[in-house]
Amino acid sequence: MSARLPAHRMRLRPALLHFRVVSDFREAVQMDVVRHFLSTAMMVVLAVVGVTPALAAQHSLEGPAVYYVSYTISSEAADEGEVSNIGYYRADLHASRRGSAQLELAPLWTRQVDASGVMRYLLDLQPGTDDEVLDVLTDGFAAPLTKEGEPGPLRPMDQNAWSVLTKASPDEAGALLATYQAPGLRPVLLPASVAVGDRISGWQRIEPYGNLKTTLRVIEVTDTAVLMGMTLDGARGDGRMVVQRVDGMPIELRMDVNLPGSKGQPATRHRVHLADMRHDLMLQMADEVESYVSYVEQINQQLARPPFSAPSPASSAYTHHPAPLGALEDYMVGAEVLPALAPHMGSLWIPAETGSGRWLAIGARMPATTPAGGRRSAHEPMLMSRLHTVELLDAQAAPIIGLEAQPVARTLFLSERYSAAQNELSFPFHLPLGASRALLGQVEAVRMSVDAEVYAFDTSETLEAGALATRNPDATLLRPSAHRVTLVQGRQTWKQKTGLYTVVVPLDADGNVMPSEQISVAPLKAAQPTRIAELPLAWENSTLPIRTEIATPRPIARLQVRHYRWTSIPVQWTFPMYP
Repeated sequence: MSARLPAHRMRLRPALLHFRVVSDFREAVQMDVVRHFLSTAMMVVLAVVGVTPALAAQHSLEGPAVYYVSYTISSEAADEGEVSNIGYYRADLHASRRGSAQLELAPLWTRQVDASGVMRYLLDLQPGTDDEVLDVLTDGFAAPLTKEGEPGPLRPMDQNAWSVLTKASPDEAGALLATYQAPGLRPVLLPASVAVGDRISGWQRIEPYGNLKTTLRVIEVTDTAVLMGMTLDGARGDGRMVVQRVDGMPIELRMDVNLPGSKGQPATRHRVHLADMRHDLMLQMADEVESYVSYVEQINQQLARPPFSAPSPASSAYTHHPAPLGALEDYMVGAEVLPALAPHMGSLWIPAETGSGRWLAIGARMPATTPAGGRRSAHEPMLMSRLHTVELLDAQAAPIIGLEAQPVARTLFLSERYSAAQNELSFPFHLPLGASRALLGQVEAVRMSVDAEVYAFDTSETLEAGALATRNPDATLLRPSAHRVTLVQGRQTWKQKTGLYTVVVPLDADGNVMPSEQISVAPLKAAQPTRIAELPLAWENSTLPIRTEIATPRPIARLQVRHYRWTSIPVQWTFPMYP
């Protein structure tokens, strides 16, 4: 697949979500509240021997992390279906002076699909009718860890609430532990020194099966992370994970485990994919072996055919139309759009499709950028932004006490028609569990503090056919053939507030813009995986450069290299509540 999005930073995780374009904000919310996760091709070593108090202090400075967790269980029994649970969890690691540690976990938002296909949300739990369960889940669970790194069973943080629930409904209490256990979300005990090729003993735990001993093989070591392959002793299964060197907590993990049947229970398969949301990984870019291999094959096939392998005699093969020199490309958003966004933002409550509650939804409409009578762009503008804080405001525009929001998906992409509701994985924040209807009824607006990324034309340069360097130090040109050019651009992070993004326009000998075809290639690590453990993690792809392939019908005489200045501007967005 190809895309002409601002791929220099490729923080395109929300591009994995389907945003339908509809004619009105209210329609956009109410018609599009159940979107589906799409797989797309765009898609100082610190010893953690016992997790020291110094480590605990450093971890607490960062505060709890938010993790994305996808957990699927299937059975070999013919009459058993698949059960899936996907969501966000808060995780906080605490250490003791005696070397042991405790990991605290609490679900923030989950969507469960049972074996019969029935969908349920954590949002379905309502105060007054589900108080016993809410009391347990609000504080969450604790997983003890020995100084050798072996995890213990989950236990509820609020023992009084747990006692009430187990007396009222013991079956439901037991199910909570299995449902919200977040398997794989446990730290790895790293030795003081780690090198590629090392083998490390570790543990995984899956309730109600208990601990599973693992062997970890170190694949890559950086200043801050360790990438490892994983095999499980006594079970069929393997996986791949990258952990923080500072505390062994996973940055990303994927595992596929087959457990044998016992005590009359059928054999089961457990698939887990999780990631620390602070790292802003494009999780769906490489979530399945089949899609990974298919995408790589598709790109190779495109490049092996005209107009890339050789010039095409058909003019229709060259579909790329660059913007006029000095103008923004059609997918870019300029700073002048930001103040014009305010009148086109809103929020509202919509009836829940499951349960008896209601869901919060937000939406925005991008102001028109095409002049009246002008040619409509082939690609809609996309405003990227980084979410910092969210506040729920009352009628006096004051934050509502007791309704503090927790950001989860911090990278937002506002297209011409943007909408997101609480039941969607793409919804950027979530509210406290069990918030009363009266408290929610006070909400008159949602206010977000974000860094919005905008573009401005910077400069252009004309290079002769053989030149490879540009004024942008993050951009490199390659020349596979006389009618081809490849633009390779490095990627920046949200910590950087400004930089250059480069576009290449081929010219003929007279200096005229040539017809061209272009494809932007997703940054995927070269691999031929056959199983999950061989599939590169999103973390492994996160630093790869972006590649744009360009082909023309005739030899390229010169290259017009256009540089655009991107800048992250701090702004506040307010989504007033619609009646």
